Amino acid sequence: MKYLLNSEWELFVVFFLIITLFLGLADFLLKKLKIHPHTTRRIVHILVGILACTAPFIFESFLPPVALAIIFIIINSLTLKGNKLKGIHYTERVSYGTVYFPISFAILVLWFWEKDAAILITAMLIMSFGDPIASWVGESVKKPKLFKIWSDKKSIQGSTAMFIVSFIVASIGMFVFRKLLENPISISTAVIFGIFTAFFATIAETISHKGTDNLMVPLGAGVILDFLYHSPQEMQIQLISWMVITTAIAIIAYKVKSLSLDGAIGAWMLGTIVFGIGGMEWMLPMILFFVIASILSKLGSEHKHILKDIFEKTGKRDLSQVFANGGLAVITTLLFYFTKSNIWYIVYFGAVAAAMADTCGTELGTFSKRLPRNILNFKKLPMGASGGITFLGTAGAFLGSLIIATSGILFYNYFNTVNLSNSLIFWITAAGLFGMLIDSILGLTIQAQYKCPSCKKVTEKTFHCQIENLPLIRGIKWFNNDVVNFSCTFAGGIFVIILYLF
Repeated sequence: MKYLLNSEWELFVVFFLIITLFLGLADFLLKKLKIHPHTTRRIVHILVGILACTAPFIFESFLPPVALAIIFIIINSLTLKGNKLKGIHYTERVSYGTVYFPISFAILVLWFWEKDAAILITAMLIMSFGDPIASWVGESVKKPKLFKIWSDKKSIQGSTAMFIVSFIVASIGMFVFRKLLENPISISTAVIFGIFTAFFATIAETISHKGTDNLMVPLGAGVILDFLYHSPQEMQIQLISWMVITTAIAIIAYKVKSLSLDGAIGAWMLGTIVFGIGGMEWMLPMILFFVIASILSKLGSEHKHILKDIFEKTGKRDLSQVFANGGLAVITTLLFYFTKSNIWYIVYFGAVAAAMADTCGTELGTFSKRLPRNILNFKKLPMGASGGITFLGTAGAFLGSLIIATSGILFYNYFNTVNLSNSLIFWITAAGLFGMLIDSILGLTIQAQYKCPSCKKVTEKTFHCQIENLPLIRGIKWFNNDVVNFSCTFAGGIFVIILYLF
């Protein structure tokens, strides 16, 4: 055992020196040979990825690979902050991809080292080859068809290359490495599962932001591969079916202008995870929320036109809004899948109830004939002001939360043999209202508020009257409406668990 330990850590030192050599090579190519930093970055990305994929065949323990990942998380963070190692860190936009890379590797090692090392290797290879080739193809095309998600521009050609590479790697990788690791599968299974893994990895890369593709692509591929290869056949069919169905739903929502393009892509990913992994009892309340929210956003659009200068976002929901309202749903679905504990289902319902309460309260509150009141001191506020509540809006919030609570318990009890208590309807409704109140308090106290120097209006927007970068008069700059909405759903989920447990 002692000899084995020494051997493991000697290999650890060798791996560390090789990766350090790769980093030095990137700087040499950049400074001495004047090779473009995009190229040096891609070379190191691929080389380190390939080296990382040899770990399951070389190390017997997961500890040395995880230790290596932690060391390079620290090194890459410090050199990125200090503007060093430009061979891997230089980009034309802010990116933390070099930090996310070892984080992804560490998570995959801890997750799949014993369970299914083929998934660890395949997910890493999808990241190692897919992203560099996609960006290279996108930059090589003379007239790429560009689209923008968040702050990063993507190209149709680059995304197509990402899909093709991911499909090839996912299919061949799982077939070959599972055979090498004595857990073989048929080539047809590898190809079918490879198609859907590639589709998910491509969407993950498309919606990535500031280097998060190095986090979202391998972990997303890991989730899908894990579910496809380690679930019963009916669950596999469920996931694949919902991938197709949510594609249709996202396209329809985009066509009717309920979602922006990036919002539709985000909704597809959210729906695939929540519906495909969670099942019908997870799907129906979320669909109910989306339908009601879409209808309410369309009602009285002319009446609410006066508020468009105040609210940060109106009309079509974008990617950040989708994840602000549904991000916790994704997290709880995955936790439910890994732990099989119903407690995450209850957290999920508290979060959805809070999102519904906030949406109904905001949308219906705008129809109030009386001015809203400050939630803390009950003084009158202008219509649409953050932190304001009305009787009509509060009643709408209660009704919306009650609808989600009732439907959630009924749907769960219908699809499961072990039923949840009907008393949870009361606790989930209360949690939804609590989340809505937290939303109003945060909107009043912490949410960023700006004042237009031209028209003197207080607004959530940073752009008004053709003036950019409005002066901040209250709150924290990064604490925008999306952060408030996520806090609302988080508060609803936590509150219902507190009530349920105590």
